[in-house]
Amino acid sequence: MSAQPIHGPELIPRPAQTPLALYEAVAALLPHRLTEMTADQARAMTEAVEHQSLKPLLRFTVKWAVDVEIARHPETLAELHRAEYLAHHAESREERRRQAALAGAIVGAAAEAVRG
Repeated sequence: MSAQPIHGPELIPRPAQTPLALYEAVAALLPHRLTEMTADQARAMTEAVEHQSLKPLLRFTVKWAVDVEIARHPETLAELHRAEYLAHHAESREERRRQAALAGAIVGAAAEAVRG
């Protein structure tokens, strides 16, 4: 694993954890995922209304804040994609586990960063 799971230059500053700020960040960094984000937001809003709870909206916000945190660092995003690919395609079980652990560490570090 790398010494620092989140590394490299930032493409944009870390956005506020609001749906609008995250939407703008996704539009800038991950435009191919805007449809996915919009669908996730609609599901979260529906679930929030059905359960009369803000938890689905908070989960939506954190999930996309983590994805944006990783995408802000192109080297880290590339490393995550490589680790995910190898976790599914490596020849040895040990290598698959090592790559899955690396992917988990990258996501975990991003989650820690957005929690502040």
